[in-house]
Amino acid sequence: MKSILVSLYRKEEYLDDLRNLAREGWEIWASSGTAKFLKEHGLNVHDVSTITGFENLLGGLVKTLHPEVFAGIMGPEPRWDIVLVDLYPPPDIDIGGVALLRAAAKNWKKVKPAYNRETLMLALKADDEESRRKLAALTFAFTSRYDSVRANQFVTGTSISLSRGIPDLRYGENPHEDAVVYGEPVFEILSEKKQISYNNVLDTEAAWFVVKNLEIPGAVVVKHQSPCGAAVGRKGEEREVVLKALNADAESSYGGILAVNFELDESVVEVLKTYLEVIVAPDYTPGALEMLSKKKTRILKIQKDYEAKTGRFAFGALVVGERKLPDGEMRLKVGTPAPSEKLRDLWLAFKVVEGVKSNAIVLVNNGVTVGIGSGQPSRKRAAWLATVLASEKARDAVAASDAFFPFPDGLEVLAEAGVRYVVAPLGSIRDAEVLSSAERLGITFYEAPGRVFRH
Repeated sequence: MKSILVSLYRKEEYLDDLRNLAREGWEIWASSGTAKFLKEHGLNVHDVSTITGFENLLGGLVKTLHPEVFAGIMGPEPRWDIVLVDLYPPPDIDIGGVALLRAAAKNWKKVKPAYNRETLMLALKADDEESRRKLAALTFAFTSRYDSVRANQFVTGTSISLSRGIPDLRYGENPHEDAVVYGEPVFEILSEKKQISYNNVLDTEAAWFVVKNLEIPGAVVVKHQSPCGAAVGRKGEEREVVLKALNADAESSYGGILAVNFELDESVVEVLKTYLEVIVAPDYTPGALEMLSKKKTRILKIQKDYEAKTGRFAFGALVVGERKLPDGEMRLKVGTPAPSEKLRDLWLAFKVVEGVKSNAIVLVNNGVTVGIGSGQPSRKRAAWLATVLASEKARDAVAASDAFFPFPDGLEVLAEAGVRYVVAPLGSIRDAEVLSSAERLGITFYEAPGRVFRH
């Protein structure tokens, strides 16, 4: 007779599965609280207290921590074939449940551990060595993550633990390189004509972080993890906003990532004529999804908000940092206050420049980016690139810089192109000289709330 040991926090979730096992002739053992629940719902269950000699100790803190229980899992002739444990969620800390799972995973050749319905189904359906190894590996990874979360409850940032997640990636940064996702991204793939790749994931996150900080409706187009177009508008102007973002740099938009911060509907899909690798949105209308499913574009839906991080491997270690916009408001330092529409443009430029590779300058005019100078070793050169791309649209535009101007020369480039409003952080030893130059050049200068480098 097959036998299973269960200890469950979310008991209702597993009730039907355990009823099926009972009908199939499985012997069910359970910790005292779980046994009581299952008996109340008509199942014939053995309580582990008949082995341990006690129902629980310390108000339920100790139920299964007993040599006879662990001998029944780890011995050469184990009492149970499967050990299913649904652990306490945060902030509670499960001790016995984690120990049960680790014991079962250690004796993986004879006992199959399960910690959710997915692993339970695998344990029930497969009995080959590969599946047993997989269950053991998944379980040790799961308990590692569980302990990592608890460590951070005491001191934030103490630990990080990620196991291999989904989706599987088509390839790495280049086709000859492999790539793996660790953890569970908060997006859902609604349509995927071609398997998603490493670059797709990183580009899409880069686009989403920028657009989620824009006013609604907003749209951002990203290529190689750096924005090439962005726009905002008023409610009811979603279609126009997307077109403006795509046409801000139509050449670069081809093959890019489109992110919007509103529900995507059929009217917007109708104007999507250029090829896009990925579209990401918080939601879609059924009609829009039907139309998009006919395209080769990957369609992603953001399932929930999340805490953004930035980081990379360096010298064999993982370096991780926060990613967030600085708190605070822009402060007028030189010139007359900008009118409301120009202030709106300044905020758009600043929020977009946060996502542009440094050194970066972003020009905005009438709610849309008109020139983006990115990835330059010189801020003056970034200003020059942005103004060249903007051409005549630079006249009466606003500009945002991701860091302070170390010299007045960048401002001089912007002024010569016709830019009249600038937002940038301060902090240079030449701040006074830069602000004096802004006044001389007729530029209204706002101090940004902070630096927004992006490397």
